[in-house]
Amino acid sequence: MMKKVTVLTAGILCAAGIAIGASATGIIQKVQSEIRSDFTVKIDGEVRTFKNADGDVVYPMLYEGTTYLPVRAIGEIMGKTVYWYEDEKMVELKDTNPTVTDADVIVPSGGGQPQNTAAPDNSQSSASEITVEQAKKIALEKAGFAEKDVFFKEAKKDFDDGKWVYDIEFVKDKVEYSAEILVSDGTIVKWEVDRD
Repeated sequence: MMKKVTVLTAGILCAAGIAIGASATGIIQKVQSEIRSDFTVKIDGEVRTFKNADGDVVYPMLYEGTTYLPVRAIGEIMGKTVYWYEDEKMVELKDTNPTVTDADVIVPSGGGQPQNTAAPDNSQSSASEITVEQAKKIALEKAGFAEKDVFFKEAKKDFDDGKWVYDIEFVKDKVEYSAEILVSDGTIVKWEVDRD
């Protein structure tokens, strides 16, 4: 756990330092760094491989004795979505899912439109329901891939057309796979492959 905190803290401080330094000086500076494919990143004892939006592996960078991770990798570690705001030249990491998912109505932060999430009584959670990790494995088995070979873009629980499903999206070799999987029993109700 300490390694995870250290990596996250270093990554966040690094990103903050770069942003503050760049905006304080008002200029963009180029630096020479090393892409270190020989570095191994472990989080809670598990070796992690980081991928970009196209599913290509990305590696840590070394600059003046400090190791930097891609923002996308930091977002993945933290379970957050990475947003890029072109006009402001700003990166934001934030949760896309509300903290509470079993409320009848969820009002998004910033005063957005309330979202009705009420489900019929027969769709409430039970011990027989599958977990999001099981849903991810079901989608990977359908595609014939191992988890280490893909980049997950989304894995969330959603109430859709009167039933609870897991929305699973992942990328491999620039091909995007998406599935809707029933929370109740793991049945795949929707499967799409986008080669564009």
